[in-house]
Amino acid sequence: MREEIRNRLNQMSDAGYQKFSASLIPASGKKNMLGVRLPALRAYARELSRGDWREELSYEEDLYFEETMLRGMILGCACSEIGELLRYLADFIPRVDNWSVCDSVCSGLKLVQKYPEKTWKFLEPYLNSGEEYPVRVGLIMILDHFVKLRADGKKVSRKKKISMADLQGEEETGPYLERIFQTLDREFTEGYYAQMAAAWLLAELFVTCPVRTVRGLRELRLDAFTRKKAIQKIRESRIPDDEVREYIKGV
Repeated sequence: MREEIRNRLNQMSDAGYQKFSASLIPASGKKNMLGVRLPALRAYARELSRGDWREELSYEEDLYFEETMLRGMILGCACSEIGELLRYLADFIPRVDNWSVCDSVCSGLKLVQKYPEKTWKFLEPYLNSGEEYPVRVGLIMILDHFVKLRADGKKVSRKKKISMADLQGEEETGPYLERIFQTLDREFTEGYYAQMAAAWLLAELFVTCPVRTVRGLRELRLDAFTRKKAIQKIRESRIPDDEVREYIKGV
């Protein structure tokens, strides 16, 4: 079956897309990239999840970049029990060596939203691992599944627009909000992709809970690069108005 999967991935490959994708990913994470588009990979993961997907995940080594991506996507499609998902995720995380696999897989792990406390405890060792990609996995999981979480389990919506008046209100609250800021209260020295994940997380926090995030930007013990990139990402967003973009430069 593994050879069948590899043959299928080769059939779905696109040389033009391979060249484009490879240009976005560092050399260390490009292992045998075929150039399969993400929608096709997600559809194939759903197809495989209807079969003996545990057998497919039993293979130790992935030959292609897309095999590793597929391995993670299957988890999001197939796992219906949080304990099993986290066990497979523990095997998957050491295989992550680029931002694309990390971000594409993390976004699909929707089951964790039903079990936030178990998931948070699972992520803590990775967030504190001192390793670039495990830290990124933890931060992107928080970004995708914790930032908008309300106490009642529903989701907080992003702001459509943010003006200076919006920054004068009360600080927002949430069941994991303070834990998120505690997680961000340090320098990110693990590497560029951990730093960029922290910056992206702060930018997403800003468009969801701007008042609390402004205080965070003033108080967090961030390294200079992560702080600079967080402010840059906030200012690049279309959600803050021009006055807010200018104000954020001086926070």
